[in-house]
Amino acid sequence: MNSKTAFKNTIKLMNSERPVFVPFVYGLAARIGQIPLQEMVSDAGYYSHSLEEARDLFKYDGIINHFDATIEAEVFGCDVEWPDDYTAPRVSGCRQVELREANPEESGRIQTLLEATKRTVMSRGRDVAIIGTITGPVSLVKALLGDNSANTENAIAFTGGFLTKLVKSLCELRVDSIFFREDPIGAGYRDELLSHQKPYADIYTTLFNLVKYYNGSPLLIVKDMEMDFISDLHRLIAPVGLILLGKRFSEDDLAYLQKLSDSLKISFGLPLALKDTSELWEQFAVISQYASKHRPAGFFYVSDGDVPYDTSPEVLHELIAKIQNG
Repeated sequence: MNSKTAFKNTIKLMNSERPVFVPFVYGLAARIGQIPLQEMVSDAGYYSHSLEEARDLFKYDGIINHFDATIEAEVFGCDVEWPDDYTAPRVSGCRQVELREANPEESGRIQTLLEATKRTVMSRGRDVAIIGTITGPVSLVKALLGDNSANTENAIAFTGGFLTKLVKSLCELRVDSIFFREDPIGAGYRDELLSHQKPYADIYTTLFNLVKYYNGSPLLIVKDMEMDFISDLHRLIAPVGLILLGKRFSEDDLAYLQKLSDSLKISFGLPLALKDTSELWEQFAVISQYASKHRPAGFFYVSDGDVPYDTSPEVLHELIAKIQNG
């Protein structure tokens, strides 16, 4: 079974083999390609080559097309700054935000991203899962408005329309999945979502159904979210998978997640923190021992955010060898 099939089976809760690993390799890909990240993402050839070279080096199971929460916000007028050669940019201010109907074609960065994604699907998509990522509606609205909630309803409508067009553009490239990133607002996601529950739920329904129409899988990335909210979140927006960044799990936690996976028919991405090797191996031991004993068909590994660009290659090689031998 190749990596693509194993990923798809995991999302369907049908993976009977070892858990797959989908690390968020973005800045590290630029470093492996020996090109600054800002320059890499400005040229589709450099971009796709760097993503493919990183995957060829480490042999993980899925390639994400980027891990950058500024691309969508920039379309609506936010300023972006690049902190160094290999760190993803961040929004530096949104004083000139314009809430309006926007199109992906307006952004040169998005057009380069789509072309790089297309090339990666063509060159690696037969054997490896190719995954698009976009900023989710709650995090995007929060980035644009900050603490000013006066225009939230308009912002949800305009950003929802834009994200629908972007998702459609990605789906037409035949990506295997789209990860919707709500991790930028961390633990605040729950309250922001519930404060405008109906319009956000409507947008998620549109986005998720669009991904499914193209035979893709819509997954949600959250950070520091309490596990007791998972059932309510699933009832509200029903993602097929949930990636739980920022969490550290005990065996009891994993047993609880497996029960939820079985009852809700949802897969779970479990984070491994590569910044701290002692924490990495401790958490990997807990998850891998549980997976070996109980064989949860819908669990998979992710990195806990963007893989640090200065991560030791030896650590990554060792981790992936342990996963593949599991």
